[in-house]
Amino acid sequence: MARAHPRTDSFRATVSSVISMVLVIALGVVLTHTTSLNLADPLTSLTVTYVTVWPLYTALYVGWSARVYGRLDEDELRWLAVKEERDRRTWLRKLLGEGTTNTSITAASIAVLVTILIAVRPEFRGEVVYVALGLLTVTASWVLMVFSFAQAYLRLALTRDGTDHLRFHIDGPPEFSDFATLAVLVSTMAATTSAQVRTRKAWRLVRTNVLIAFVFNSVIVAMMVSLIFGGLLQ
Repeated sequence: MARAHPRTDSFRATVSSVISMVLVIALGVVLTHTTSLNLADPLTSLTVTYVTVWPLYTALYVGWSARVYGRLDEDELRWLAVKEERDRRTWLRKLLGEGTTNTSITAASIAVLVTILIAVRPEFRGEVVYVALGLLTVTASWVLMVFSFAQAYLRLALTRDGTDHLRFHIDGPPEFSDFATLAVLVSTMAATTSAQVRTRKAWRLVRTNVLIAFVFNSVIVAMMVSLIFGGLLQ
C-alpha cells in the first residue's frame, strides 16, 4: 500500500489556528478568575487574546510542521516542497499576502504591538503572568520568523527548476534540520557557514533573512527589554 502524502502547510496552519482558539477560550476562563484584569474591556480582551493565542499557535504549527518535515525521506520532502510552493503561488495566497517575508513581518508587527500594549498599561505590568506571556509572544514571533525562512530555503533548494541554489557541506541528501540550521545561523549571526549559496536568487533570500532578523533582534528585542522591564521597575 502506498504511503499517504503528508498534510500541506495550509492544512497545518488552519488546524493549528482552530485548536489555538479553542484552547484560548478555556485559558481565558482561567485568567478571568486568577488575575485582576477587566476582560470586558475590548482592548484588554484583544491583548489577552494575542498573548495567549500566538504562542499556542506557534507551538502547535511549528512543532507539527517540524515533525512532518523531519519524518520525510528525500523524495517525499521534495514532493511536499513542490506542492507547497505551487499552493503558495495561487491568486488567493497572493491576495492574502502569504509568504516568508509577509509571515516574518506579521510576526514582528505582532511582537511590537503586544510589547507596547503591555508596557504602557499599568494593569498589565502589574500582572507577572501577562509580562511572561508578552515575552513568550515575542519569542514565538522570533521562532516563527526563523521557521518561515527554513521553509523558504527548503522550497528553494528542492523545487525542480534545474538550478542548484544551495549546497550543504554534508554527505547525503539534505534534511529539514539542515535548512533549519541555516535559518538559525543566518538569523543570529548572518552566517551561511552550513551551506554554500550558489545563485543570486538564493542570495536575495539570505539578504531578506538577514535584514528582517537584524531588525527583529536589534530593535524589537531591545524595545521589549526597555519597555517591559523598565515598566516593572517603575
